Amino acid sequence: MKARELERLLELADEVSELEARLRRVTALEAEIGHEREIVGLAPEVARSAACRLPSIEQVARAVEDEWVAQGPLVSLWQRAVELAELAESSGADPAPYRVEVDEARRRVESARLKTRDALDQLVAEREALMDIALAAPFELPAAEAIRDDLRPEAARREALALAEFAREIVRRAEQARHEAEQRAAEVTAEMAQYGPVESLQARIDELRVQLPARVELPRSAAPSAARRLQRAGVAVDSPTAV
Repeated sequence: MKARELERLLELADEVSELEARLRRVTALEAEIGHEREIVGLAPEVARSAACRLPSIEQVARAVEDEWVAQGPLVSLWQRAVELAELAESSGADPAPYRVEVDEARRRVESARLKTRDALDQLVAEREALMDIALAAPFELPAAEAIRDDLRPEAARREALALAEFAREIVRRAEQARHEAEQRAAEVTAEMAQYGPVESLQARIDELRVQLPARVELPRSAAPSAARRLQRAGVAVDSPTAV
C-alpha cells in the first residue's frame, strides 16, 4: 500500500470515528431531552396531587389540636392525682385512696385518647398516598418520616404538621424540577442543533464506510497510530508486512 493510499484511508477512518462519536452524543442527548420533557410534562401533576392531600392532612391537625385542648383538664387532673398520691406516700399517709383517683384519671385520659387512633390511621393513609406520589415522580424526592404510634393528641398534631410540610416540600420540589428541566431541555436542544440531524450523520457515515475496506494489511513503514485509527473506525488490521 502506497503512503498516499494509506493517508487517504486514515482520513476516511478519522472522519468516520468523529461522526460516530457525534452520533453517540446526539443519541445520548435525545434520551436526555426526552427525560427532561417527561419531567416538564409530569411535574405539574406531581405538585397538584401532593397539594390535593393537604386539606385532609390539615383537617386532621385541627381535629387533634381540638382534642389536645379538650383533654387538657383531664390530663391536669391526672397529674394532680399523681402528685397527691406521691405527697401522701412521702408524708407517711395511706396513698391507696389517691392511687384509686390516679387510676380513674388515667382511664379517663386513655379513653379520650382513643379518638387519636383514628387520626393516626388517617395520617398513615395520607403518608402512603404521598409516598406513592413521590416514588412515581420522574425526579428524586425525599421520603416522609413514618407516623409514630403515639396517642397523645399533641404528638399526633406534630405528626400531622410534619406530614403537611412534606406535602408542601413535594410541591416546591416539583415546581423546581419543572423549571430546571425546562432550562436543561433548552440547553440540550441548542447543543443538538450543533450536530445536525441524526439522519444526516448516519447517511454520511454510511457513505464513508463504503469507501473503507473491511480489512487492511499495513506496511511496516506505517506509524504505530495508523492501526488504532483504522480499528477505531471498524477496519480490521493485519500485521504489517515489508514494503
